[in-house]
Amino acid sequence: MLSKKRLFVILAFFLIALLVLLARLGFIQIFKASKYLSIAQNQSRVIVEMQPARGRIFDAKGKELALDVRLDSLYAVAREIKNKQMVAGALAKILGLDRAEIYRRLNRDKLFVWIARKISPTKTEVIKRLKIEGLEFVKESQRVFPKGETACHLIGFTGIDNDGLEGIELQYNSFLKGVPGWRLAQKDAKQRELIAKEVEMTPPVDGYNIHLTIDEVIQSLTQRILSDTCKKYNAKGGSVVVLEPKTGNVLAMAIYPVYDLNNSKNSDMETRRNRAITDIFEPGSVFKAVTLSSIVENKTFDLSEKFNCENGSWAVAGKVLHDHHGSGVLTFREVIERSSNIGTVKGAMRLGGDKLYKTIKDFGFGHRTQIPLAGEVSGIVPNPRHWSRSSIINIPIGQGIAVTPLQLAVSMSAIANNGLLMKPRIIDYIEDANGKLIQSFPVEAVRQVISRESAIQVRTVLEGVVSRGTGKKAKVPGFRAAGKTGTAQKILPNGTYSHDHFFASFVGLVPYDEPKIVISVSLDEPHPIIFGGETAAPAFSKIASEIMSYWQISQTEIPDETVVRGRKSAALSR
Repeated sequence: MLSKKRLFVILAFFLIALLVLLARLGFIQIFKASKYLSIAQNQSRVIVEMQPARGRIFDAKGKELALDVRLDSLYAVAREIKNKQMVAGALAKILGLDRAEIYRRLNRDKLFVWIARKISPTKTEVIKRLKIEGLEFVKESQRVFPKGETACHLIGFTGIDNDGLEGIELQYNSFLKGVPGWRLAQKDAKQRELIAKEVEMTPPVDGYNIHLTIDEVIQSLTQRILSDTCKKYNAKGGSVVVLEPKTGNVLAMAIYPVYDLNNSKNSDMETRRNRAITDIFEPGSVFKAVTLSSIVENKTFDLSEKFNCENGSWAVAGKVLHDHHGSGVLTFREVIERSSNIGTVKGAMRLGGDKLYKTIKDFGFGHRTQIPLAGEVSGIVPNPRHWSRSSIINIPIGQGIAVTPLQLAVSMSAIANNGLLMKPRIIDYIEDANGKLIQSFPVEAVRQVISRESAIQVRTVLEGVVSRGTGKKAKVPGFRAAGKTGTAQKILPNGTYSHDHFFASFVGLVPYDEPKIVISVSLDEPHPIIFGGETAAPAFSKIASEIMSYWQISQTEIPDETVVRGRKSAALSR
């Protein structure tokens, strides 16, 4: 039995310990309360980020080209996973992922590790049925492109975090992305979120919607015809730009080859390149439309004036200039219709380099068009101060300069629009999720390049190219079209011209008297047929025909088969 003295010591010891403990608790309650309250709150509360919906992209008629869907992303509270080997094996089988990589993630001493993001609803259900403690899901946005390959180079795509990586998605990412929100929620002892215990919340702001100028129907038919043309003539690539000349609206921008926006990771950079704005090439004879415009605008000579085309071979400035088909004496109108290099150069010499250069720059060559797409280049137009003795021979026929397909389309649009150059528009307006206008992109005139009278005269000559000259295969049934063919040698790395690789092109408008559309067709290395009049011109004809039919525009010309013995048939003469 304990003595009284020993019992007193023990009681005193416990009393002192209790007093110390009470003093410590009092100190914590009085002086450290805020600190430990903060720690407790941090352990029981979680800030949950709320992702906004990325803005949608529409065509000119409101058809969705890009939108978001909500999918489940799988993460693990790694510390709670019991049999990590078994869980890694089960998930690898369901998700089609590497088992070792999943196991490595589960072995991390963390509360949160990603396992797989944006998985299908079917896989989500299978995983949920496993009822594995420590596996959780969170909703994330997945970008979806309903039209797949349609306008792929124009729209672009997003990455795993829904940030734009190409095209409009990249250029206007700040408008489309939106602003994340957050909510402050509580967790239980096992770190599971208690949604019912929400304390504070700032809702996300969804991204803005972008309305483009392109028409999905026109874009689709243009892509189809371009693809068929490139395959038929074995071209390594190609581009078509369809413009509305009075507004500068881009109705279609088709590139070949294409890729599926929903599987963009399977494409390479070469395929994703927007050739209409990134590729430059010597335009060749299509550029004679610019030379013609300068001659007409400066009233250098009457188009009925005759030029000796030297039967296709002419020694000048230390070189021999050739025509594909030799001709003798031609009026300048016939020079353009037959695409005579010799006649064109003789006319340009009468014009002079300075006046030609001014017209070239006024048409926008040598400058970016300022279309709001990443990657546009300005092309190359040498200043007359740097011209060589042969520049006045090369440049008027589209050599010694470099242009983009979009620049060719824009320049022809100025001719179609009575000489007024319009800035190309690819975006009409941007609005928020409630339809409130955020930003508009008004129609914008750049400058008057040539007079209305000059533009009409140029269109008349270019109509002859299609009806009688090198562009016969660009004829549009029921309409009178105008345009210019071109076939240009590609430049080799050593600076010489290739005799095997060419750019073939046709740029035209329809109807020629009141143009509704301008179409630029460019083909990279077609073979064995290389000429623009044989390859690009038929593509122009098909695209223009289908657009006229789609728009239900009446024919402006009586088809040949309805003319009987020089008279219109009774059925169509009313």
